[in-house]
Amino acid sequence: MLVLGLAACQVDIEVGIGFNEDGSGLVTVDVALDEEAVALAPDITSLLLIDDIEDPASGWSYNDPRIDEEGRTSFSASKPFGSPEQLESVLAEIFGADDVFRDFTFERATSFAQTDYRVTGVVDLSKGMDLFTDPQLTERLGGEPLGQPIPDLAAAQAGVAVRLVLDLPVGAEQEETLELGQGAVGIEMTAQEESGTALTLRWVAWAAFALLGLSVLIAVAGYLLERRNRRRSTDPTVAQEPVVRSTSSAAAQPPARRLRLVVLNPLGVLFEPPDEPSRLLASFAAERGSEVDDESVEQLYNQAVLGRVTPAELWVGLGLNDDPTELSEQYLDQYTVRSGARDFVAEMARRELPVACITNDIASWSSALRDRLQITGVDTWIVSSEVGVCMPAPGIYEALRRTTAVSYENALLVDVRSGHLDAAHALGMSTALLADSRPQEEEAPSHAVVTSFSDFFRRRPRA
Repeated sequence: MLVLGLAACQVDIEVGIGFNEDGSGLVTVDVALDEEAVALAPDITSLLLIDDIEDPASGWSYNDPRIDEEGRTSFSASKPFGSPEQLESVLAEIFGADDVFRDFTFERATSFAQTDYRVTGVVDLSKGMDLFTDPQLTERLGGEPLGQPIPDLAAAQAGVAVRLVLDLPVGAEQEETLELGQGAVGIEMTAQEESGTALTLRWVAWAAFALLGLSVLIAVAGYLLERRNRRRSTDPTVAQEPVVRSTSSAAAQPPARRLRLVVLNPLGVLFEPPDEPSRLLASFAAERGSEVDDESVEQLYNQAVLGRVTPAELWVGLGLNDDPTELSEQYLDQYTVRSGARDFVAEMARRELPVACITNDIASWSSALRDRLQITGVDTWIVSSEVGVCMPAPGIYEALRRTTAVSYENALLVDVRSGHLDAAHALGMSTALLADSRPQEEEAPSHAVVTSFSDFFRRRPRA
């Protein structure tokens, strides 16, 4: 797939592998050619990466060639993978060989207060310049495998810089510089992430044990003091003194909450209809002739909102072969702005109360809805396909907390789905269920219930 015209030129190739917590991720290939390389093969930028990557079915996203700040011609392509096993097949497409990147593994071990990550693999560039030959492109370049005769193979190989960049979920990055023609090189990267919640729980446990010990000590001291007083009261030689006992104890009160962030799930709260998106997608696909059952639609949609398949792959999986961009636009046309949503966001801004959105959605679809429906005033957007985890998993709420730097206790989540609210409430967030009607008294809802945005200004949702 990558065929480069190289002879006394400089070509930089960077292969980046970014991992999510579950072992999925994104492969990015960046290529930069200096002016000599482009001059030797003027048509190279129109031949590179086009046939395979511009095909939507390939799953690759391709950026057109550009001139970078150093005057080099640069271009890039990226493709997601759903597991370490899929990673090797994606890497094999870069050089068209299975043995260049092999034996890649991703390990994630979680203990009480930390998560350990480890990535291993092998990179073998021993084939040297043969990695860049392609019979079809050779014919298109006039019969020369690399576009130009190469009298000095060693010098040509020295002009190619290959870098492998690994990026783990904790933000740790490792770069390996490799030489073309070099034999197999073992790659290993480890990183560790401490859980702030777990560490807090550990300190809370120690504090609880300390308080328990203190309470036992106080109880024993009280018992001994009371026994002494009883003895004194029965001894006629000892003057009696009144014993004063405290009959009241102040219960420990939790710290007062202070609302510092309003969090909305836009699919249902800002945008209507509030239906489950996978069901809305299944109905949309069925109307256009799709014969895929609802369960399969839901599975495909879940992969898409995790960032593991592109919208183009989603439509193909649903059996719809029309233009994927047009299908996405038609699907998003079903959404409208909920009555009062824009005024509510504007009122929050007037009160200097930040608003964030957290959603299980495809990033490009989420961005398109904001632009189409003109939702402004939201300070932060947390989209599942960008962070690799969906509600109600705790990871997406943690991404919100880290991004906004607002603790769970000081945030309010408004959603139309109780499952999302249950998970948020367990973490300490205040919650409010936006429903069509108020439940009956005997139903005893777990969350405060509001039926319109105006309810927020008449009562405070229950924590």
